[in-house]
Amino acid sequence: MGAVLAINLAGIIGIAVARRATGEEAQRVLRLETAARARQIESLLASTRGDLAFLTGSPTLFGLEAALGSRDPREARWRRLEAEGAFLLFLRGHPEVAHLAARSVQGKVLVAAGRRGGIPVLWKPEGAEGRPAPAESAAMGPGSSQASPITGQFAFTTGVRRVSGAVTLQATLDAAHLLGSGRAYESHPRACLLSDGAAHALARDAGAPEILPADPGSGDEARAADAAFIAAGASVRTEGWSAPSPWRLACAAPATPATGPIGSFADRYRSILMLNIAVMCLTLLLGAFAIQQARRRQRLEAQAREEARVRELERQLFHTERLSTIGRLAAGMAHEINNPLEGMSNYLGLAREELARGDVASAQRRLDGAQEGLERAVTIVRQVLAHADPARTPKILLDLNAVLLQAVEFVRTRPEFKAIRFDLDLDRARLGVLGSQALLGQAFLNLLLNACEAQPQGGEVRAATRREAGRVVAEIADRGTGIPESESARIFEPFFSTKQSTGLGLSICYSIVTQHGGDLAALSRDGGGALFRMRFPEAGGAGE
Repeated sequence: MGAVLAINLAGIIGIAVARRATGEEAQRVLRLETAARARQIESLLASTRGDLAFLTGSPTLFGLEAALGSRDPREARWRRLEAEGAFLLFLRGHPEVAHLAARSVQGKVLVAAGRRGGIPVLWKPEGAEGRPAPAESAAMGPGSSQASPITGQFAFTTGVRRVSGAVTLQATLDAAHLLGSGRAYESHPRACLLSDGAAHALARDAGAPEILPADPGSGDEARAADAAFIAAGASVRTEGWSAPSPWRLACAAPATPATGPIGSFADRYRSILMLNIAVMCLTLLLGAFAIQQARRRQRLEAQAREEARVRELERQLFHTERLSTIGRLAAGMAHEINNPLEGMSNYLGLAREELARGDVASAQRRLDGAQEGLERAVTIVRQVLAHADPARTPKILLDLNAVLLQAVEFVRTRPEFKAIRFDLDLDRARLGVLGSQALLGQAFLNLLLNACEAQPQGGEVRAATRREAGRVVAEIADRGTGIPESESARIFEPFFSTKQSTGLGLSICYSIVTQHGGDLAALSRDGGGALFRMRFPEAGGAGE
C-alpha cells in the first residue's frame, strides 16, 4: 500500500511539475509576443511621426496661410485643393491617424480632415476647433471614464527657430488602430490593453479580461485578475504625443490552450489515481472494520468483567448499608429515649425531696411528670417499630400550642436549665395540625434542648406560634452563638454535629416536620443566636 501511494504521489508531482513548466513557457512566449507587439506599435508611431514631420516641411503646406488669404481666388482655391488632397492621401496611407489639421501661427485651422466610418473626409475649418471628432479616437479603460484623444503638434523648424510661413500640423491618433497593429506576431489570439504613463486606458480589445498593468516603477510585468488567464506587459516608448509616456501594453491569454495536452493527460491519470484511491480506501475500510470488531470484542469482555465486579461491590455495599442502618436506628432510639429518661430521673428526684418534706401533693405532680416521660419513651419505641410501615402511624387533630407548651414545661423543670429564661408568645387561638403528638413533641423537645445547651451560662429561650398565609408557624429561638454560614447547609445532615454529640437530633426533627407536610429552616436571630422556624399545613376545626 505504501509503494502504491509513493508511485501515485510521484505521478502527481510529475504532472504538477510539467504543468508548471508548460505554464512558465506559455508565460515566456506571451511576454515575447507582447514585447514584439509593443515594438511594432513603436515602429508605427515613429513612422507616423516622421511622415508628419516631412509633410510639415513640404511645399504643399509651406506658405499655405498666405496663399489662402491671397486676393487671387484661383490661387487660394488651388492651394486649398492641393493641401486637402495631401491630407486625404496621408490619412489613406496612415489609418492610425484619426484627424489631421493645419493651423496658423495664431492657432487658426486652415485645413482639416478626419474619418467618418473609417473613410477619410474633409472637415470645414470654420467649425473645427482642433479637437478630434471621429468616434474611433476615443477609448474606454477599465474602471475609468472616456480617455482623452492622443494628439501631437508638428511644426517645421530650422535648428531651434520656426521657419516663417510654415504651418503647424495637429494630428490625432486612433488608439484602437494602434492596439490592433502587430497581431501577426501572435501565435494565439490575445486580448490587450494599451495605457499611457499615468495608467489611463487608451484602448482595449473587446472581450478582454480584466488586466492589471504594473506600476510605473515595477517593470514591464502585468497580471490578470482572473486566475484562468496569464498576462504579460511591455513598455512603448513615445515622443511628441499628448498622452504621458512611456505607454504600456498589457496582454492576457487563456491558460488552457497552453496546458491543454498536459491537462488531458492529467485527466486520464486522475481517473487511474481515483481508482487506486478507491481500492486503497476499501482496503483501509475493511482493515478498520476488522480492528473495530476486535476492539469491540475486547471492550465487551472488559465490560462484562467490570459489571461482575460492580455487582459484587453492590452486594457488599448493600450488606454494609444494612448494618449502618441498624446502627443509626439503635443510635437514634438511644438518643430519643435518653431525653425522657433524664426527665423521669429529675421528676423522681424532686418527688423524693418533696416526700421528705411531707409535700404529698407536689410529689404526686412530680410522679405524674415521670409517668408522662415513661409514656413518651414507650411512644418512641412504638414509633420506631412502626417505622417499617409509616402508613400505620396514627395522626390526629392536635393543638400546636398545647404540644409546644407541654414540651416547654417538660424542659423548664430540669435543674440544669434553671438559669434559662423561657419566653412564651403563643397564639391565643387554637392552631390545628394533623399529626402525631409524640412525634411533634419529640421534635419540639429536641429543639428546646438544643437551645438550652447552646447557652450553658444562662440565657433566653423564646417559643412562639402564629398563623401565616394559611399555615401554622412555630418558632424556637435562643441567644447562643448562632449558626455559622459555612455549617447552615449541612446542619440537618445525619451525624453532623458541632458539640461532640451523635448529630441525629436535628436530622430527626427535620424528618418529623417533613413527615407532617411542613418545612424546617435554621436562621440567624436578630441580636445574636439561632432561630428554628417550623411551618405546617393548618388543619380545619381546631380553632372552633
